Amino acid sequence: MNGYNLVSAIWMLLIAAQVQAGPIEDAVASKSRGDFAAALSQFKSLANTGNPRAQFELSLLYLTGKGVKSDTRQAMRWLKQSAVRGYQPAQSNLGVAFGRGRYLPQDEVKAYIWASIAATSGDAVAVTNRDVAGRNFSPKELEQVKLLAQECLRRFSEVQTLPQCL
Repeated sequence: MNGYNLVSAIWMLLIAAQVQAGPIEDAVASKSRGDFAAALSQFKSLANTGNPRAQFELSLLYLTGKGVKSDTRQAMRWLKQSAVRGYQPAQSNLGVAFGRGRYLPQDEVKAYIWASIAATSGDAVAVTNRDVAGRNFSPKELEQVKLLAQECLRRFSEVQTLPQCL
């Protein structure tokens, strides 16, 4: 490959990378600039098409009240949708929310299950959250909750929808 072809190939890769950036990156950039009204509009549009990262980001805007009136109910609605669509940060945060009972009714079993689902990614924070959630159970209870979590994870993996156990 001569120098001209190499430069052309690199140029095409750079253009392709910029094209692939897309709407989610634009929304994240708006949020990073502090343009929360634009970010809200962009994330909403993407969230309504089922984009799990946009759903997660939208949940954070509702939770913090940036660009929109703070609305915990909407924040948790979008967080759950993102988690169900497999977005690991949402799964981890949902586990924490159930564990603390701050934005959702406290449910230690759901906290452990969501933390377990998030931990399958290998993320160290998610693994720690799962282990912390497990401390609330006796050894016998923990074994039962682990079995339930495994069954929920199996069903969740098969259909990518919210199983009855969640």
